[in-house]
Amino acid sequence: MVFGDSGFALFYAVAHCSFCMEVRVKIRFWTVVFLCGLLGLQAGCGSREKSECRKEPESSNRQEDKEGQNTEGQDTEGEQTVSIKQMELLQFEDSGNENLADLLQRAGGGMMVQLRAGGLLGSGVICGTEEDRLLILTAAHVLEKAEDAVEVIFADGECVSADQFECSEMGDFAVVQVTAGDIPEDTLAQCLCANLDKESFDAAVSGQGCIVMGSRSGVAAEAYEGVILDHWIYMEDYGQYMMWVRAEGKPGMSGGGLFDRQGHFLGIISGGSEDGELAVVPLSLMLAEVELLQTDGNSSATP
Repeated sequence: MVFGDSGFALFYAVAHCSFCMEVRVKIRFWTVVFLCGLLGLQAGCGSREKSECRKEPESSNRQEDKEGQNTEGQDTEGEQTVSIKQMELLQFEDSGNENLADLLQRAGGGMMVQLRAGGLLGSGVICGTEEDRLLILTAAHVLEKAEDAVEVIFADGECVSADQFECSEMGDFAVVQVTAGDIPEDTLAQCLCANLDKESFDAAVSGQGCIVMGSRSGVAAEAYEGVILDHWIYMEDYGQYMMWVRAEGKPGMSGGGLFDRQGHFLGIISGGSEDGELAVVPLSLMLAEVELLQTDGNSSATP
């Protein structure tokens, strides 16, 4: 199922057994409206006003100062590379007495961005680097009206224009590449890389607690605890396996992240229902493409 500008996919489940005692589950999916409408992806549905992204040309003196320098983050051949820290996993003694969504916002807000493209608004998760570029995962339908560039808003409010992005044919996800040289140093220093741990994804099970986080009204402004209903379920409207989660979803959270209770990244929010059920693109479907982008580059995320 491809999500368009006019709406979003609403799915319901009719279960004939109690949770954790699986006998037989019959699930039907109806496409009622698409994600952009119900989750309010149209520009203006969020509280944040549209940002103006500008690329300021460097002065000749500044450019000359950069030439010939061999600073940290630059290889011996003179190509600029970028390195960002990986988000630190959440630490807590008793999860029952902790607001894990709030902890994730404070510890991992730097890995989130807000995206604006062709009048649509969505969220994104920084997932790595490739040579001199940041790699950002988002939902493909957020970029469906993008033309020449995508506006990327970081946690400190800085807005950068990115003209490199690609929507996958494997599912509702896309990768936006932002040139690090266009990002102010102070902003780049605050960026974090999500923890893409395949073992943690494989260990996820139905009934497990989770956290969803998005950038509807501001970067990482929405974070809610939830539960994984099914970590690997075939959804006919998508024509592929997805994750099925019960958690709150709000306008502009498409492209945001699903995380386990420690903060490991599990997938990208794609669709949802009025009943608080979300469809999530699994990390396992996206990991290969992210790693492929990094194969020929000099990617780096420091702990």
